[in-house]
Amino acid sequence: MFAFVVWGLLGLSGGYWLIQLLAKPLATPPQALPAVERQGLQADLTRLFGAAAPAAVEAEAPPAESRFKLLGVVAPKTNRSPHAGEGVALISVDGVARTVRVGALVDGNLRLLKVDGRSATLGDAGIASFTLQMTALAPAATGALQAAQPSAVVLGGALPLPPPLPPAGQDAPYGNTPAAVPLSDPSGPPAR
Repeated sequence: MFAFVVWGLLGLSGGYWLIQLLAKPLATPPQALPAVERQGLQADLTRLFGAAAPAAVEAEAPPAESRFKLLGVVAPKTNRSPHAGEGVALISVDGVARTVRVGALVDGNLRLLKVDGRSATLGDAGIASFTLQMTALAPAATGALQAAQPSAVVLGGALPLPPPLPPAGQDAPYGNTPAAVPLSDPSGPPAR
């Protein structure tokens, strides 16, 4: 029994190592990027030897107006309407668009105070801070269509076109009635 257990363990161990030697590694997916070794932290050693630290340069925050962009408004037609003080604006804050009703918070303490046809006013505590304007629309493309040309093809056969009608008040060259045009060719369909 002991020999059976030893030979079994020896066979399992051999099988494991054989699989490890003959197994092919998985292919690297094409979207994988190689790992970059990080360099050690490089500290400024001048402070260690008594030099004064350089003054930190404070980065100025961008003005609040640059963070907002007015994309659209729904406003009453006039400010004297019974619905004055109502409206909705579509405002992009840091690239994220959101719908805001008049009186609601836009960002932080800024509220939407009023909307007009193409603008929205933002402010804090009822005091207007700045007004956003919608960008002007591009002019409409205009042009002229060509006059339609009548088609003389009916059921595979060509029909002669009637003469053009004269201007109003003049008689037709062949009398007052336009010439009749036959709907079918009496000789039959054209030979092919």
